[in-house]
Amino acid sequence: MDTRILLCLSLGATLVAGEPPALTWPKVLRIGVEDVKPGKEAAHQKNEFAWSKAFAQAKSPYHYLGMVPVAGLNQATWVWFYDSLAGLEAHQTYMDQHPALKAQVEALAIKDAEFITNYSSVAYMLRGDLSRDIGTMVPRFYWTSTIQVKPGHDAEFAAGAKKYAELYEKAGLKPRWAVYQALAGTANPTFLWVVPLHSLADADATMADDEKMAKAAGPEELKGLSKFVADCFLREDAQLLAVDPKMSYPPAGDMAADPEFWKVWTAKPAAKAPAK
Repeated sequence: MDTRILLCLSLGATLVAGEPPALTWPKVLRIGVEDVKPGKEAAHQKNEFAWSKAFAQAKSPYHYLGMVPVAGLNQATWVWFYDSLAGLEAHQTYMDQHPALKAQVEALAIKDAEFITNYSSVAYMLRGDLSRDIGTMVPRFYWTSTIQVKPGHDAEFAAGAKKYAELYEKAGLKPRWAVYQALAGTANPTFLWVVPLHSLADADATMADDEKMAKAAGPEELKGLSKFVADCFLREDAQLLAVDPKMSYPPAGDMAADPEFWKVWTAKPAAKAPAK
């Protein structure tokens, strides 16, 4: 969409009868962030729900997740996900070929200007060599770190990320994260580290795993990790994001995997009382 393309960290789910969903990390993300005016959160959510329903009614094949921070700036984040960069172009072509949907979206974008002060977006590509399987977790939260790396230190960052995963595995722990590298929309080199969470209790478990890894690694390995961060990082920004069902247009696999969470989409309308 030339008015805005909001992207989401949703995972594609393939369901097999009698088995948990098989989840994979999307290859390409485009993440959009809006700064929301104080006191306009409810009105903004209502407008975004109308936006999501417009895509659903049109049966658009392009899904997205909307998220809000558990703590931090008053923002809203969206992620669209694609199999390739060509998917970005295909999405734009789809909108051009569906003028009724495009008109609805443009009208909602004009309305959205009442509730926000700024919008920005970044495109990312999955670094499969640095990522680990998600398993069968059905995320409702995402813990992310946006890491700006010193110019020329891309290879050093990759080596450090692999070392961190090795120490996790050495401690008998299962790493569960994805790493993306920015392609456009921000300073380069920038990496996005994403940890999926089903609940905030999983965040507690993640921190406990970090402590276990540190004990298993020993002081010398930890010194090496500290040096890696000091030598390689320019800046790191952490966010804990909660998925908002009303601000999302979820794929069928996501809804089937967690119908209670997505009940605003899966609940059947109440039957009308018979006329007297």
